[in-house]
Amino acid sequence: MALINIQQIINEGLCIGCGLCASIFPEKVSIGLSIGGLRPIEKVPLIDEEFEYLCRVCPGVVHSGMPKKNLSEDVYIDPVWGPIERICAAHASNDSVRYKSATGGVLTALAGYLVESNRVDAILHVGSSGLKPYFGHSTISYTLSEVNENCSSIYASTSPLDKIIKVLDEGIRVALVAKPCDISTMRLLAKKDPRVDKYIPLMLSPFCGGFFPPFAMSNFLKSENVTEEEVESVSYRGNGCPGPTSIKLDNGSRIEKSYLDFWGKDSSQWHMPWRCRICPDGTGEGADISTGDTWPECTPTEEMISNDLGTNTVIARTSKGAELLQLAEESGYLDIDYECISSDMDKLQPHLAKKKIKALARFDGMRSCGQAGLSTVDLRSDLLSQTTSYDEFIKESKGTAARIKEGKHLDGYKIK
Repeated sequence: MALINIQQIINEGLCIGCGLCASIFPEKVSIGLSIGGLRPIEKVPLIDEEFEYLCRVCPGVVHSGMPKKNLSEDVYIDPVWGPIERICAAHASNDSVRYKSATGGVLTALAGYLVESNRVDAILHVGSSGLKPYFGHSTISYTLSEVNENCSSIYASTSPLDKIIKVLDEGIRVALVAKPCDISTMRLLAKKDPRVDKYIPLMLSPFCGGFFPPFAMSNFLKSENVTEEEVESVSYRGNGCPGPTSIKLDNGSRIEKSYLDFWGKDSSQWHMPWRCRICPDGTGEGADISTGDTWPECTPTEEMISNDLGTNTVIARTSKGAELLQLAEESGYLDIDYECISSDMDKLQPHLAKKKIKALARFDGMRSCGQAGLSTVDLRSDLLSQTTSYDEFIKESKGTAARIKEGKHLDGYKIK
């Protein structure tokens, strides 16, 4: 089925609320609050040419890896983990940055180096709060203190790309730190708008397994006998690795839960939007550098929570990324702990590997229900799909279709 408007992308559960459409077409599209979080609202319908343009870059339509023109000739491309110039474990040299950040502070340290060395004018990334106190918002940080203030991960609805056209129009040279799906969008936009490569010379991304949808936070607050109106702010991770989830209330008190108490002991327990569940790349293949946790099976033990100072797995995917990694280390912003190999990732992030391998089967299930589904570019999805048997492919496709028939793709679907 061909897509006809933005609302159809939302209805199929594929909108992630990135904000790009509102940034490109501000007179016609705005970002507002819906049951699924931040979503676009068409104030005036896009004409066919505008919607066709949007569909070439929207992460609810297509997900891209790294364009070949951005890669060196001899780069190693792992079938699952993508292009790799260098893979290692590292952490921020600054102890306070390392402690405050979600894991080891690598992305914050790299961002700090970039602004302090004047290699960019600013960092476009996200900070806490927004339309709801547990959401996030896009922000442009010009100084090291601003970068550090906005460190740590926001596991909630956020529109990191709603300022993109402002950046391009004003010629602000930034490094973008955003989710893999947001980075994908910018790689696709760069094919349409040459200003992207000019003013966004570096793109950095955390590995991403998904984020907490509004209904899940609402259910959690109810379990604590707290109303949403009482919440002042939320810190999902940080102040340790991974640190507690800390909810500050307007009376000054806090609710704090350990990582395992809040998120559960394995990724199957995570609540997340449909688009995150069927994501073909949570590893940030489109980023110059992507980073992740270093816990086996992506889940810390109680001992790790108590003793882990925080270390990131770091993949430099382009020569620019590898150069940034080296310069940040030489300049004292980053400490390299040890070198890694791609197969290490199989042990650390198995759920992201499974999503990649199953992506085409899931998209097949979506299309069997009359949906448009997602397409992929530069992600080797067809090659990965061939590593599964025919029976496994059909089982995954039918399972996806069954979930859609139950309405699990809808923003309004709530797990009891």
